[in-house]
Amino acid sequence: MIFGPVISSVIFDMDGVLWHSSAIHASAYRTVLEDAGLAMPDYARLAGRRTNDVMLELLTAQRSAPDETKAAAVLTEAKQRLARRLLREAPPVDVSCTAVLEQLSRSKRLALASSASAATIDLFLEVSKTRHLFEAVISADELPAAKPDPAIYAASLQRLGSAPAETAVVEDAPSGVRAALAAHIALVVGVEGTVSRESLLEAGALKVIHCLDDLLN
Repeated sequence: MIFGPVISSVIFDMDGVLWHSSAIHASAYRTVLEDAGLAMPDYARLAGRRTNDVMLELLTAQRSAPDETKAAAVLTEAKQRLARRLLREAPPVDVSCTAVLEQLSRSKRLALASSASAATIDLFLEVSKTRHLFEAVISADELPAAKPDPAIYAASLQRLGSAPAETAVVEDAPSGVRAALAAHIALVVGVEGTVSRESLLEAGALKVIHCLDDLLN
């Protein structure tokens, strides 16, 4: 197993790790941004970030709005509503998600820490039937700052009662890897797919895996 006996807790990101939602989120972003007359950037730049932060940044860079904060909130709600509809229609839960989490939960304390909205996290927990496996669930909605700020991982450590030196994080995006490192997490594991293996290593991931099953090897 990739997690040795020193690691007592594992914190999982959600999108791109436990379910393969990147294509759906990219599609929802593209639809909403095009309807608003905004250009869609490479999704790899957006992955792992809070939607409202992305919308505010794109509005500021691409057009002048009378109230950019309000406009960003409107676009954020539209994108999240569309993404949740698409995710519910065809839930992209990783085929190994439940089995891997169940096996890890026998020896590790698990948490879920995601930049997604609380409603989207609830949808994942509902369709994957994994809510009971997590001792802590934290969304970016609860915190003033999102990844790459370490706040979400600091909060996860506090709720788990786990020390950074005894904790691992599983992430798919450079912003999440950097957030975990800034929280002094001992082991940051990247899952390639949303971005390249090289991008995850460059961000600071100690190990990079191809799929969730690799966590058990």
